[in-house]
Amino acid sequence: MSKTRRGVVRAPDGTEIAYRTHGDGEPVVLVHGTGLSQVVWRGLGYVDALSDYQVITLDLRGHGRSGRPSSPSDYTAARFASDVVAVLDALAIPRAHYLGYSLGARIGFTLLGVGPDRLTSFVSLGGTHRSTAGGPAEVFFPDFDEALRRGGMAGFVEGWGRHRGAPLDPQTSLAFRANDPAAMRAILAAIEHEPGVPAARLAHVTTPTLLLAGDRDRARLDASREAARVMRNARVLELEGHDHATTLSDREGVLSHVVPFLRAVTGVPGPVGADARNPRSENLSEP
Repeated sequence: MSKTRRGVVRAPDGTEIAYRTHGDGEPVVLVHGTGLSQVVWRGLGYVDALSDYQVITLDLRGHGRSGRPSSPSDYTAARFASDVVAVLDALAIPRAHYLGYSLGARIGFTLLGVGPDRLTSFVSLGGTHRSTAGGPAEVFFPDFDEALRRGGMAGFVEGWGRHRGAPLDPQTSLAFRANDPAAMRAILAAIEHEPGVPAARLAHVTTPTLLLAGDRDRARLDASREAARVMRNARVLELEGHDHATTLSDREGVLSHVVPFLRAVTGVPGPVGADARNPRSENLSEP
C-alpha cells in the first residue's frame, strides 16, 4: 500500500496520540483493543486488505507510541473517544467509517452516544455497550493486577498464559510486553469502573452499524444482540468458532462481512451478505 504517513496530535488534555494513515480513498479508522497497538492492523493484514480506503490507525493513550498517563481518570471511554476525534480533526476528516475491536469497539459505542455525526458507519468487533466491570478478569485472568504489580508486563503475560493453559502467540506477547505496567494497571482499573452507554441513548442512533462477536464470546454476543434490538439501523452477526481473543485474528472471516457492509453503506457495487462459512446473521433492528 502506498502513501503511509505518520503523525502525532495532542488530545484535548494534552496527551500525545500517535497515528498513521495508509493510502487514499474514503476514510476508515481502525481502533485496537486493550494492550495492543495500531501495529496489529498491519501485522494481521487488515491495512493491506482495505487498500481501496484511506486507512487510519492510532495508538490509544497508554499504548504503543502514544502518551502514557498513569491515573485511571485518564482512561475513561470519553478520554479514549477524544483521542480518535483529535486524530480525525488533525487530518481534517469530518466523518469516517469506524472499526473497533474490544476496547476499540467500546470507544465506538461512546462516539455513537456523543458524536454520531463523526461516524459514516460503525463496526463493533467483540465489543459491548454495557458496563465493563469484571471484564479484565474475564478476558485475562482474575489476579491480573497483582501480576502487573509484582511482575510488570512479563509477569502479566506469563500469568495470562498459565491461566489459558498455553503460552500467548508471539505477536500478542510482544505487543503486551511493550506496554508500561503502571499505565496498564490504570487502564484496567478504569475499565473496571466504566459504566457503559445506556441502551436508551443508542435507541436514537441511526448510524449504519454491524455488530460482530464470536459464538464462544457469550458476553459480547449477548450485548451485541441487545444493542441491535434497540438501535434503528444495526445488524448483529455471529462468528462461528471464535472466542474473544481469536475473533480479531480471523482477518478473512471478519472482512468477508465488513467489506460488503462498507460497500453497501456507501453504495459501491459488490457482493452483500453473510459469507457462506459464517452464515448465522441476524438483523434484530427490523420487525
